[in-house]
Amino acid sequence: MKKLILLSLSMILLASCGQKSAKKDTNVQITGTVMGMDKAQVKLITYEGMTAKPIDSTTMKEGHFTLAEKVEKPQLAFLHVDGIPSDLPLILEPGGDIKVDLDKEHIRRSAVLSQGLNKKFYDYLDELKLYRDKQEKLAKLYQAAQQKGTKEEQTNIINRYYNIDDEKHAYEYKFIEENKDNIVGGLVFEAISYDRAEPNYNKLAKLYEGFSEEVKKMPNVQNAYQNVKAKTAVSVGSKAPDFSAPTPDGQTLSLKDAMGKVTIIDFWASWCRPCRAENPYVKEIYKKYHDQGLNIIGVSLDKPGHKEDWVKAIKDDGLTWYQVSNLKYWQDPIARQLYHVESIPATFILDKNGVIRAKNLRRDRLEAKIKELLEEEK
Repeated sequence: MKKLILLSLSMILLASCGQKSAKKDTNVQITGTVMGMDKAQVKLITYEGMTAKPIDSTTMKEGHFTLAEKVEKPQLAFLHVDGIPSDLPLILEPGGDIKVDLDKEHIRRSAVLSQGLNKKFYDYLDELKLYRDKQEKLAKLYQAAQQKGTKEEQTNIINRYYNIDDEKHAYEYKFIEENKDNIVGGLVFEAISYDRAEPNYNKLAKLYEGFSEEVKKMPNVQNAYQNVKAKTAVSVGSKAPDFSAPTPDGQTLSLKDAMGKVTIIDFWASWCRPCRAENPYVKEIYKKYHDQGLNIIGVSLDKPGHKEDWVKAIKDDGLTWYQVSNLKYWQDPIARQLYHVESIPATFILDKNGVIRAKNLRRDRLEAKIKELLEEEK
């Protein structure tokens, strides 16, 4: 799923200037075939901001089509075929002809034959698919384990799933480093900067500094870098921003007052099924380590007017640690403005000085980090 949901954010790119050249003055050609289609309109599109800009079009004849364009420098374009959902991203560059065997059922699964930057782009997407396929298999195993397996089996599967995220990020960091002077490195930088599986934002900030000036000036890369800078403020090694919010009984509680030797900030909500599924495991960790100095403060993203749902979930799940909520859903200022939380459950693990030592750990990995931090205090 991540393969191009994230990369579709890469539409905001450098647009070539001037009028479209005559067909005889082109320097890149896209030829394509698709079984079982005829007379469909085919368009090659770039984007200026979020506005589509067609740069060439043709009518398919007996399943074949040819498009051509003149580009001054590499740019991202999208191949659109009427009657086929979604678009196919392509990197256009001078002399970089592309052949496409379209899959009309799933255009993003089309076979693309090319060289240069477009080949690098699709090599990256193919590698990404391998990681995604591994995680999809683990997701199915986890569903089966939920029905018949043990908690240990479920935890093992989850840990393997998150390890694949780490492997994928390591691959992407290396890929960006090797492509710091071209558009493909910029697109991958953008994709990973919005990845819900938290990357190392300090690492990304350093990778940005290594980009060529041309890549740094790409609008989508600039936007991604602003996101990276915001996330760096709450990355591992940073001081956790203090906050305060109402408790279920209407009092005001601050992070500072809830701190222990080790503190977990747990962003959740009564409506969040994955959050509720994690609560039994967090309860076990809290029961085991609270007397040694572990505190937890839950920050709920429950909706306005749904305080009863929030309070009921706390009671039903047996959550005995600190709880606060502004009842502002995704507009919660703690989650949105201070911690830049984009999905839940989200956790921040702090040491006694309020420094963020880890983020978004689950089950065995969470317990191991809690144990490690408490050992530091002995």
